[in-house]
Amino acid sequence: MRYLKSDQFFKIIFILIMPVCSFGQTQYPWPVTPFNQSHEITGTFCEYRSTTVPAHFHNGTDIPMLDGSPVYSVLDGTVTSLSSVGSNAYVRVNDKAYVHIMPNPSLSVGSPVIASQTILGNILSGLGHVHFTNGFVGSEMNAMLMNSGLTPLDDPWPPIIRYVRFYQNNTTNLFPTNEISGLVDIVVRVDEQNGPPTSPTSRLNNGTYKIGYKIYNADTSIIIHEPPNGGLRFKFDTKPSNSYVDIVFFQALSSTSSHVYQVTNDVSHDNYWDTRFLPLDDYVVMIFTEDTRLNTDTAYVPVTVVESDTTPPAQPVFSYMQETFDGMKMGWLPNSDQDMLGYRMYFSFDNQDWNLFRDENVYTKNVTDTTINQILNRDVYFRLTAVDNAPVPNESKQSDTYGVSNGSSFLGKVLLVDGFDRTDGGWTLPYHHFGFTYGSAIVENDFSFDTVPNESVEDSLVDLKDFEAVIWILGDESTSDETFSTREQDLIKGYLENGGQLFVSGSEIAWDLDPDGAGNATSEDEHFLHEYLRADFVSRVASNFIVQGFESSIFDGISFGYGQQPYAIDSVDIITPFGSNSLASLKYDDLKVAGIQYEGIFGNGSIPGKVVYCAVPFETYSDQQNRNEVMNRVLNYFFEVTSIDSESKQSKPIPAAFELFQSYPNPFNPVTTIPYQLPEESEVTLEVYNTLGQKIRTLVNKSLPAGLHQVYWDGNNEKNESVGSGLYLIKFIAIAENSRSSYQKTQKILFLK
Repeated sequence: MRYLKSDQFFKIIFILIMPVCSFGQTQYPWPVTPFNQSHEITGTFCEYRSTTVPAHFHNGTDIPMLDGSPVYSVLDGTVTSLSSVGSNAYVRVNDKAYVHIMPNPSLSVGSPVIASQTILGNILSGLGHVHFTNGFVGSEMNAMLMNSGLTPLDDPWPPIIRYVRFYQNNTTNLFPTNEISGLVDIVVRVDEQNGPPTSPTSRLNNGTYKIGYKIYNADTSIIIHEPPNGGLRFKFDTKPSNSYVDIVFFQALSSTSSHVYQVTNDVSHDNYWDTRFLPLDDYVVMIFTEDTRLNTDTAYVPVTVVESDTTPPAQPVFSYMQETFDGMKMGWLPNSDQDMLGYRMYFSFDNQDWNLFRDENVYTKNVTDTTINQILNRDVYFRLTAVDNAPVPNESKQSDTYGVSNGSSFLGKVLLVDGFDRTDGGWTLPYHHFGFTYGSAIVENDFSFDTVPNESVEDSLVDLKDFEAVIWILGDESTSDETFSTREQDLIKGYLENGGQLFVSGSEIAWDLDPDGAGNATSEDEHFLHEYLRADFVSRVASNFIVQGFESSIFDGISFGYGQQPYAIDSVDIITPFGSNSLASLKYDDLKVAGIQYEGIFGNGSIPGKVVYCAVPFETYSDQQNRNEVMNRVLNYFFEVTSIDSESKQSKPIPAAFELFQSYPNPFNPVTTIPYQLPEESEVTLEVYNTLGQKIRTLVNKSLPAGLHQVYWDGNNEKNESVGSGLYLIKFIAIAENSRSSYQKTQKILFLK
């Protein structure tokens, strides 16, 4: 990046725009000796401070002196408050505060003080400076202005613009070159020098007083864009509200020793440089800054406005998600877009809170699979997006949500096959989350599962014969999308003939496979429907949204609604059992058949298999409890074992006390589980901090019922950026809503990359 300096030009411009101070302040000597001699400064007014959570504007001036040095009042007055507690011990005289000092024991509230005579206290051990605040809390003023405040103040050293960078507005998406487009944030680091170059670093990296920008044409002869006040964006005479600190400063790059300004913003709200309506051409961004002594620095940065690339890559497609011996693996089809950069993988345990697992820097365009070596003993869900290499990266639509579970605690493993591709029926989004709908019901019944699309079965990437049971999602898949292809039919035939077990649900399966239905089914399709799904098509009927189990069937006693959420079903198949041993298991409220079950020999096989076919899509059953119960009946029918029933799951005892249990695994990578319990409904806050006391992530902040709970942390911060390896603190606070009893606990956890 090329910077062109022109201090003389800048000084002329800045003098023209410099406003007259709007409030009259008196001049006063320094609070340390010598009183009437300028001192170096280690912290300027309104620079960025991250010493607390959240960050804030520095509300005073830091003056370095040896520990134990006496601190004096700068004006005559009266002590209005003082404290000797902690590192922020202080004495306040009228509207001036002197912080990091141990108060003079002879002083108390109401004591009179005399300027440059009364010792207010001595600088605390290990602090090495006094923090001088000019103004009452909430209305602090700059004590370093010309002709007011600390006098004399000699500062011949100009501020230095260290870098200028360009980001997509209100994001951390950096334009990789000076080719920019769209809404742009201009981000600038400035180091204000309050001492000669030989001074300690703390004197040389302070925050500036004024900063602004202008946009010129390529030869700087014409101003193309100038914000109000001659381009001046920030001028710190008085302290803004701390709620604006992350608007003024670019949080991702700012710290106590790095002051990085978002000069396109206003003090109180987001703003930007809008390049959308500019000719595609070369321009120059001028950044100017000034300290309180009229010392200046200016940077000229050439940029090129280019056409915005707003076309995202094609939506990625998972090819498998499977358990491995020591974890899990997943793969996806390659994306062939010319500007493809890579993939972003997101994960969730509940299909609500999604977190970035790995981004395009790890899963580059040539990566099409990954392995995670971690045993979770539970289910986890993933979705994938593709990202291009545009100046402002475009992210594709997400993939379907697929899941996997692993661990030794499950009763068995099933294969979940996603054969639902239709988007012009009841479901219209180009992606769906039904892998979670099925997967969570499977795991609720203590079975484990892998997930694959039907195409991976067709291509023999996954062999049905490796699984004791297969669950096939078809939704409202129809003739246009084909419920079962010829290849899929052949594979399912071979699977069932060798003793396989199949559960399939969908609203248009029989209609699609029977010549009496859609009309374009073949005799082979009808044979598959009759001999392998063990059903025959009767007719189609408008949905009446209620089904019940037949007596003596696997669904005996069940009754539930269907077909309205998450998508509406206009009509469903009426079917009837076909052949011996095929039994009606579900019925509509007019007693017509909505599901069958069959156990016996299929085709030319010799080993008995089983099939359960439901003519209403499983994902549209009215609530989670009904889906869990249906899955319980199916799995019990297949495996002839009884998993933990719903009643026993709901009757777990209520904990007697609050408790935050040790997270596991610890150390961890990539995810750790944090369990806790509540004896009654409570407001819960669970946060992650680093060892400096800075908040990294809020994991829970809501009211929760009594019982056992758990939350997961993936090692990412609030911006879904991975944190560094190291020790972190889990802080747990719970306040009971009725009794108002409370509980607080902090535990350590180690993140290893």
